[in-house]
Amino acid sequence: MAHQFGLNQLADTRWLTLTRAIEKSARWLDAVLQAYPSPDAILGCAGEPAKALALEGLQRVLDKPAPIDLSPGLIGDSPLCLITSQDPEYPPFLRECPDRPPFLFCRGVLSYLGAATLSIVGTRKPSLEGRRAAREFAAAAAASGLVVVSGLALGIDGIAHDAALTAGGSTIAILPSGIDRIYPARHQRLAERVMAEGALVSEFPLGTPPRKHHFHRRNRTLSGFSEATLVVEAGRPSGTLITACAAADQGRDVLVLPWSIYHREGAGCRHLLEDGAMLVQSVEAMRAHLGVPTAPPASLPQSHLPASAGSYSVSTLDSDQQAMLTLLGSGTHGADTLSATLNWDINRCLACLTALEVSGRVQRVSGGYTAIA
Repeated sequence: MAHQFGLNQLADTRWLTLTRAIEKSARWLDAVLQAYPSPDAILGCAGEPAKALALEGLQRVLDKPAPIDLSPGLIGDSPLCLITSQDPEYPPFLRECPDRPPFLFCRGVLSYLGAATLSIVGTRKPSLEGRRAAREFAAAAAASGLVVVSGLALGIDGIAHDAALTAGGSTIAILPSGIDRIYPARHQRLAERVMAEGALVSEFPLGTPPRKHHFHRRNRTLSGFSEATLVVEAGRPSGTLITACAAADQGRDVLVLPWSIYHREGAGCRHLLEDGAMLVQSVEAMRAHLGVPTAPPASLPQSHLPASAGSYSVSTLDSDQQAMLTLLGSGTHGADTLSATLNWDINRCLACLTALEVSGRVQRVSGGYTAIA
């Protein structure tokens, strides 16, 4: 069973100490957990079995672990949990992967980890058409009962998370860092929404910063979560192509939207189609391939049906976003100009712009940002 932090300090410390053993080898740690699925079980192992798995060093640090203080925020309204590959809560499709993470830190609704999912990925710098496609396909997937899985990155990932939540569905965000270090920081608000209506997931120990090689590992976990990965828009080369290739290596379906040969950010999609990925030209085609309902489930309120791209109510915006949209209504402005005009610090300004960009209300253009009519 998943371990929930904040209930037993010694158990918490031992589990956190165990997760840091991943630095030795993820495959070795997974093998250890298959044989001995908890710190107590590892400590109870002796003789030849302990020697065979080279457990002596791990047993020493588990027996007298150094104190580790958990941030109060990690055991609050959305408590931190740890799931190993041997726990029933571990995502079923990810369990099938030979290079699966030995453990996952999670915050949010654990039951979504076992639900039917669709991974959605794409460029960090999407076109207006790419934004619209990401929003429509993610909303349609959520309305059909699928949990949308993505990487919380800027661009397509963030739009997919937001669209799934706006459609009344759920979403899972896979981080390239420790679960206590939201990346990118500009998506802190989005991460909080994901925790409330879905789950945040990380395969990295607490405190781990995002490093270049972490993104490759995160991408394999992201594709491993689902039976299929939808590539909305991707350049070449790109991290999105790495995720798509990982999905293919894992024996999963890769669904790709078509783009004009003159569209630079569609070059990766065209490359995947040439390599045999499945062409998807409509929401209906995606649903048919995945075998999900063409109409929203009966339990989904009508008010949660996906809106068309660009349609929104000002009442859904907070005061910062309303002020920003009012200013952008006068034309295109750079972030520094917006920050100075509104008398905000630059971080507050960028966080607001990101939220509006994710929700399809603002787009980045040459010279700054502009509102989408």
